[in-house]
Amino acid sequence: MENKPVALITGCSTGIGFETALLLARRGWRVFATLRDVKKSGPLRKASAGMPLEILPLDVDRTASVRRAVAGVVRKAGRIDALVNNAGWGAFGALEEFSDAEIRAQYETNVFGLLRVTREVLPILRRQKAGKVVHIGSLAGQMTFAGIGLYCSTKYAVEAITESLRLEARPFNIQVAVVEPGSIKTPFKVNRRKAVAFVEGRSAYQKTLQAILAFGDNPSALAPGPVRVAQTVARALESRRMAARYRVGLDAVLFPLVRWFMPDFLYDFALRRMYARFRKA
Repeated sequence: MENKPVALITGCSTGIGFETALLLARRGWRVFATLRDVKKSGPLRKASAGMPLEILPLDVDRTASVRRAVAGVVRKAGRIDALVNNAGWGAFGALEEFSDAEIRAQYETNVFGLLRVTREVLPILRRQKAGKVVHIGSLAGQMTFAGIGLYCSTKYAVEAITESLRLEARPFNIQVAVVEPGSIKTPFKVNRRKAVAFVEGRSAYQKTLQAILAFGDNPSALAPGPVRVAQTVARALESRRMAARYRVGLDAVLFPLVRWFMPDFLYDFALRRMYARFRKA
């Protein structure tokens, strides 16, 4: 156990975090898989039986919880070699109809929570003069879509945080990267938190949002699953020098190219044509 590299991963109850924790443990890492509610850890405990994987409670929204978890990892393992910031969720609804509380909740986990964990781990990596940090971003951090604008804005923030940390932490031999999945098959979309106005059926955009939601909840048969993202995380962590970003899925590769190299007037025209079908639904 002493010779195994140590990874701390947030948000491991399902999906990307779940699969990343298992994959790294299989590949010789000592994994500390964390989740907000340890009552939901049954499937991970069963799947990881016999592996060098330990489950800890960590709620990224709570500073005290973050500090306890990180201190627990250092106490048990003596070091942290990699942090994978995976915990997050997606809000769905029209931007103007989110309440202040709903907006704060989205940012609390996806941005403040990510920073909260990273700030707690970075001093450890600096003392070690080595370490890697991987943020789970999204295609939604490169392009914005109707209905998930609030979520997209948090993933844009993750992009900025990644690029800044890459520069700031480099003198301490700390590498930082973001993994950007496109549309993937995970419970993430099922677990989206919808704006109260939309849930109660009183949104000014109700029919359009319903059509967008139905479309988004049915990814292409070619869309990868969370294992593919986990493999990408492992490849990044086990590389000698991490790239700035790792895209997962054909859409994650192609869509940003279309967005940034297509003239604005043509891109806007394409979007209007695409969203017209949702308005007619």
